[in-house]
Amino acid sequence: MNNRARNRLVGVTAIILIVIVAIFFGASSRNGGAAYSKSVSQATSDKSLVGKRIKVTGAVVPGSWDKKSNPLVFQIRDEGKTTGPTLDITYRKGAPSTFGDDAVAIITGVLKADHSIDAEDMLTKCPDKYSSKTSAETIPGLLAEKAAATGRFVRVTGYVKAGSLKAAGESPRFVLTADPTGGKELPVLFTKATPNGFKDGASLVIGGTLGTDGTFAATEVSLAK
Repeated sequence: MNNRARNRLVGVTAIILIVIVAIFFGASSRNGGAAYSKSVSQATSDKSLVGKRIKVTGAVVPGSWDKKSNPLVFQIRDEGKTTGPTLDITYRKGAPSTFGDDAVAIITGVLKADHSIDAEDMLTKCPDKYSSKTSAETIPGLLAEKAAATGRFVRVTGYVKAGSLKAAGESPRFVLTADPTGGKELPVLFTKATPNGFKDGASLVIGGTLGTDGTFAATEVSLAK
């Protein structure tokens, strides 16, 4: 290959590479570009982030969301904090089944000047939570003592009924059965994040109160160990 042909080949290769890079960055720009990973405190205090696409991690503020709202609107703040700055989040897709009070949400979207984000994407991190079922009631035992048990805090053990798990805010959130194949059932109300490993057939220990209508208002849900 003579020098002229070699130079022509190098020039064509360079042009192809430039076109590929331009296409890549153009697609990146159309998709909002790279997201900056930030905490809620950083997102609310750094004015230079306004108008930029960020990925922010925070805990869902209890009571900040309404199961009837469409789209879903809620607040997040830094994990482990009960006070401090918050971000207002609007999410127009279906919420993950693990969503709920205190759930750790990973939000991606453009930060607005009013400390809000119209979320493009949301993931939730499930907490690891285990409890012993040694001192927990069985569902048949609880229902046999329904009159005495109603209204008082109690721990109950059972299994997640297949297909019963619903999104946060729906009622009941899931149904607990006495054994893996069925048996007596207990409809469970729960607004918090479900633990890692929560799925059909999972063995659970739940804590809360039994209502007069037979539903169980849970304040804590753990995998049984």
